[in-house]
Amino acid sequence: MSYIVLARKWRPQGFNDLIGQEAVVTTFKNALSSGKIVHAYLFSGPRGVGKTSSARILAKALNCLQRSDSEPCGECRSCKSITQGASVDVLEIDGASNTSVDAVRELREAVKYAPSGEKYKIYIIDEVHMLSTQAFNALLKTLEEPPAHVIFIFATTEPKKIPSTILSRCQHHSFRRITKNMIKGQLNKIIDTEKINIRESALEMIAKAADGSMRDALTLLDQATAFSDDITEEELQNLLGLPETEIISNLSKTILTGDISSTLSIIKELTDRGSDLRQITKDLVEYFRNIAIVKISREAEELLEFSQEEAGRLRDLASDVNIEQLTLLLTELLRLEGEIRNAVNPRYALELGLLRTSFVKGMTSIGDIFNMLAESKENPQVPGPESHIQGPAVIEEKKTAPVKKTAVNNKSEIPDREELWHKLLEDLNSKDHLLACKLEEAKIVNLTTTELVIGFNGGMSVLADSVRKNSSVIETILKNLSAYNLKLKILSLPGKKTKKSIDKIKEHVLSEPIVKDAMKIFNGSLIKVKSLEDESNSNCAD
Repeated sequence: MSYIVLARKWRPQGFNDLIGQEAVVTTFKNALSSGKIVHAYLFSGPRGVGKTSSARILAKALNCLQRSDSEPCGECRSCKSITQGASVDVLEIDGASNTSVDAVRELREAVKYAPSGEKYKIYIIDEVHMLSTQAFNALLKTLEEPPAHVIFIFATTEPKKIPSTILSRCQHHSFRRITKNMIKGQLNKIIDTEKINIRESALEMIAKAADGSMRDALTLLDQATAFSDDITEEELQNLLGLPETEIISNLSKTILTGDISSTLSIIKELTDRGSDLRQITKDLVEYFRNIAIVKISREAEELLEFSQEEAGRLRDLASDVNIEQLTLLLTELLRLEGEIRNAVNPRYALELGLLRTSFVKGMTSIGDIFNMLAESKENPQVPGPESHIQGPAVIEEKKTAPVKKTAVNNKSEIPDREELWHKLLEDLNSKDHLLACKLEEAKIVNLTTTELVIGFNGGMSVLADSVRKNSSVIETILKNLSAYNLKLKILSLPGKKTKKSIDKIKEHVLSEPIVKDAMKIFNGSLIKVKSLEDESNSNCAD
């Protein structure tokens, strides 16, 4: 007997065999138990997640001669003929091969006849979005008033291409991508049954490479077992052309540090090994997306389906980069992925794209430049944020040296502000990671025994509002850490600039080498200089 591939051998035969589609299965079971069967279904979702298999299972359940509740028996004449594809009353039609209006007209004539031996005549049309507009129009009347013995089941990966007139006449069920852990669990079950020897790490790679498709996972497993009886992770990487995780990690580190020399060396190594640079770029995008998620979310392990060890490695990388830099890097990598997909020379396109990313690490935001210029000696008329803090707790002494602030406290010694700030961020991070990330972008302006004053530069004004809304949470932590009933005061850059001073700042900004490089790399231009202080006055809360 010829070999049956795993994707066919392990194709789901009942609702209980469907992996990762619990909502759809529950709906079908309830509909079958209550007899609420409609005349047209539409199954949509990614490839390999069980759409056509579900259509066959539903067809078996509807025509099963010995059905128990909602699950087909799989043993009766009807179930066996549908499983073998031999039933004359369950017809599977490939929409891609039967796109013409003539094919649909033949179908319209055929539905008039009663089923040969089953309860229902069922038409399963796969890739239904491939039908022509004329074919869809010819199908409308039949869908609107079908014979009682006919049921249509449409399957598609692109539901947006189906006319709304067809969609409105179907009960739509969306199939989801199957999670990596579910795929891995099913693969473990299969390798135990089939007596396949494969390393756990290699199985993890297959589950990840399947990208939510159970069929793709089984196809990859078939390919792996054909290669070796005891396949390792390294062998699987070479066989499937997948990049090594360690290489992607190392390449990401060089990008995050702006080490373009090491980046080019890794690209040369990958090219020499014959790696698919398009796949490398795709994996880089995914890797940086994962870094961004662990940076902003406390539930990263659940979102990414990663172990604590894997998430920990990503957090180590994320610790040396802020959210803005990650956003720029990810945006540039997404742009690069599109460029390299159709590049004549992928290596040159990848090198140029990663050269652009190397500048991100050394970039200073426009808001930071404004802040530095406002505090520079060249602009003594522009006051710094500290000079606008008023109250008996602060005395400013103007000398030739930079402004010195001496806190006056009539009660007791003021806590060490750097130590308090560090403990505050650490404590808040354990309670609200995203809020801690936002607060980390602020700078301490002043600390007394009654008040902690922090400031956000103009580029961070959007974070100031969010932190201000959660000030009560932060003040509670401050009280626990310092034993003082500290109030949180949030400032932005105060004061107004005249047109003359703004023009002067614009001149300084345009002369900055970093700004020049940024404008050149991203083909940008400086259109307008807006005073951040004007905005900050309206956002500033006492």
